[in-house]
Amino acid sequence: MNVSLTPEMERFLNEQVRSGRYSSKEEALGKAVELLKEMEEAEGRLETLLQEAEDSGPATEMTAQDWVDIENEGLKRLRSGKSA
Repeated sequence: MNVSLTPEMERFLNEQVRSGRYSSKEEALGKAVELLKEMEEAEGRLETLLQEAEDSGPATEMTAQDWVDIENEGLKRLRSGKSA
């Protein structure tokens, strides 16, 4: 596959290689594609979460008990070593 870059993009890519951040232009472009894929996946997850929020009904005010529950859940996860 051949890729055409704008002069500005090519300068940036060359600088990334010159700085030692990447060993080649191909490596830098590969990383760019990986990041694009991750961004697309994150956008899909965000859309899903937004739809779930919309489907859950109208928003309600947080209560003191809600904050206690959130804190307790966070502490529980910390103790068990689990992430969100």
